[in-house]
Amino acid sequence: MQAWRSTVITTMFCTRCGKENRDDAHFCALCGTGLVQVPAAPVPDRPASAAKAWWIAGGVSAFVVVVTIMVSIAVHAWIINQTDQSGHVIVDGKTLVGADGEPIELSRNSEAKDVTWAQLKQFLSIDQTDRIRYKDSTFVCGDFAETLFNNAEEEGIRAGYVVIDFAPGTPGHACNAFQTTDRGIVYIDDTGTTKGTVSADKTVDIAVGRSYCPVSLFSNSFNEVTWECLGTVSDFNVIW
Repeated sequence: MQAWRSTVITTMFCTRCGKENRDDAHFCALCGTGLVQVPAAPVPDRPASAAKAWWIAGGVSAFVVVVTIMVSIAVHAWIINQTDQSGHVIVDGKTLVGADGEPIELSRNSEAKDVTWAQLKQFLSIDQTDRIRYKDSTFVCGDFAETLFNNAEEEGIRAGYVVIDFAPGTPGHACNAFQTTDRGIVYIDDTGTTKGTVSADKTVDIAVGRSYCPVSLFSNSFNEVTWECLGTVSDFNVIW
């Protein structure tokens, strides 16, 4: 059992007239009554076990708060980064749609895996998604990213669908992500041109606060293509 420590405080007040006297006095200086030292009630210190219990309780409370915050963040991330049972992309609780108003639908291959950068480039050089003509009413960036995602998964290459937000007033964008085994995550923008006559496979570095400026992955036969920067990234999410 944990012992309680106490401190004894000696008082020297006359029990008859109430006058305070010196500690070593035997008789009251006012009325002459004999004085008896009366110890005050012990003032206990908090036992070590009680203090330990207090710290444990405080620590548990802090831990619960931290876990609650982490769970809230995880749930939020799950909401904006999931697909439903049909493979439709859910962003902020809403289903993402393409230019034709139909939901973006991702077809995953359970056997798809990460590949090397060289293998990814070989796949992109053969894939014809970037040659599709861009048209506001029928095929836009979201559709290009959906098509490249599904083509890659069909070929056994694990792909990600990237949803990008820019500063207010600038339309959002979509592209793809691939986790290569030798170069880490590589972002590929496969959005084509209105004519579909050039190779539109592009790499791009994505980071919040950085300008979104794609660069051609493959050279074009007759001229080099320079792609415009779309804006400053304010947020982006990858759906694997």
